[in-house]
Amino acid sequence: MHCLIVDDDPLICDLLEHFCSKVDFVSNVTVTNSGFESINLISENQFDVILLDYNLPDITGKEILQTLSRGTSVIMITANRDFAPESYDYEQIVDFLVKPIDFARFFKAMQKVKKGNELSNSTSDQIFVKDGNKLVKVNLKEVKYIKSAANYAELVFEDNKLLTLMTLTELAEKLPEYFQRLQRSYIVNVNHIDSITSGDVQVGPEEISISDRFEKELLNKIKLLK
Repeated sequence: MHCLIVDDDPLICDLLEHFCSKVDFVSNVTVTNSGFESINLISENQFDVILLDYNLPDITGKEILQTLSRGTSVIMITANRDFAPESYDYEQIVDFLVKPIDFARFFKAMQKVKKGNELSNSTSDQIFVKDGNKLVKVNLKEVKYIKSAANYAELVFEDNKLLTLMTLTELAEKLPEYFQRLQRSYIVNVNHIDSITSGDVQVGPEEISISDRFEKELLNKIKLLK
């Protein structure tokens, strides 16, 4: 997961960043001490979870919450133990942590986010990906395969392609079960595979090599998806 930490206290940021480094399903962490900067970061990136301080000096956490889409997962950071009733007013809030924060409570909150994201990914055939300065809705059933292009990912459809500012690893975390990684640079929609030979997969005119590591996973997945 890609995590954004928003807190004006550098010590809290350091603590949360350290906690994130201990969680194996957190792959990337961005930190800011500014509420205004967080809004820009959120508009330019896709975060799986936002650790958001409720009391920021430049703009309140409440105001930031009002700018977020419904699908954004937020863990609020607060010194106010009476925040619990108010947290139910925002569907983005998955959990809240009261300062001082300990790792066990932090990890429990992150597990809630992970479980919610996995449930969402397993039931959704649509996602939004960033294309330039806009977010584009993608019907994943129509994606034939996805190719890595440096820090970008290229989604290939029947008649067009879409280049998005996401790594293949980041995108893979949002894909449903009918996608399978073939190698470091390719992920394929199993339903668009025309044929499989030893070491290769044919998707339309594209012949994609498959590593030994993923070939067995692919064959098992095909059996399960029949």
